[in-house]
Amino acid sequence: MRPILRSISLLVLAFLAGATLVSAQPFEGVIEFTKTTGPVVTSYRYYVKGDRIRIEEISARGEVQGIMLVDTRDKTVTAISPERKLYMDVPNMRLPKDVETEVKKTGEMKDMAGYKCEKWVVKSVKEDRVLTYWVAADEFTFFVPLLETLNRKDEQAVFFLEVKDNRGVFPMLGVEHKMDGAEVSRLEVTKVTKGAQKPALFEIPAGYNKFERN
Repeated sequence: MRPILRSISLLVLAFLAGATLVSAQPFEGVIEFTKTTGPVVTSYRYYVKGDRIRIEEISARGEVQGIMLVDTRDKTVTAISPERKLYMDVPNMRLPKDVETEVKKTGEMKDMAGYKCEKWVVKSVKEDRVLTYWVAADEFTFFVPLLETLNRKDEQAVFFLEVKDNRGVFPMLGVEHKMDGAEVSRLEVTKVTKGAQKPALFEIPAGYNKFERN
């Protein structure tokens, strides 16, 4: 009887270990969101597959007007113009921005975009900014390497990178305020779709020519 019980116990442990591995798979799928700056609202889509992310900027008519292909392993960014059928390498020329911040993970929770999200607040008196993020944890391991590869100067990205233990989460809502409470920008996820993505999405389309700067 004991050998049988031992075998059953081993099977259960193996099953639980397998379940843990499955649940820990990095996110693969599509994240749709909007960016609001003043009166301007722009829609974007992230297609995510491993180390590669395709960023699409969507026009008000729902057409793709710009694409960036990001490889976080090779640290490369390629911009694509569907209208002109051109592509170009985007050099990373910006120096890192050094900011002094105060970070607070509040423990406050809210349901957003199908996820339970925690409220994080990042403040900098020197920069006159308060960033509030509602973050979801779902093995979004692509996001921090994406921000590091893009190396953008906007506060939504810079302040998020200031948070310790920020890997594996994604902000379903990010709101940037001045210290006096005036809103500067807002990033809000509208839809998250999990699923396998075709490798061709992350390649330069056939027939596109490289744009060379003179």
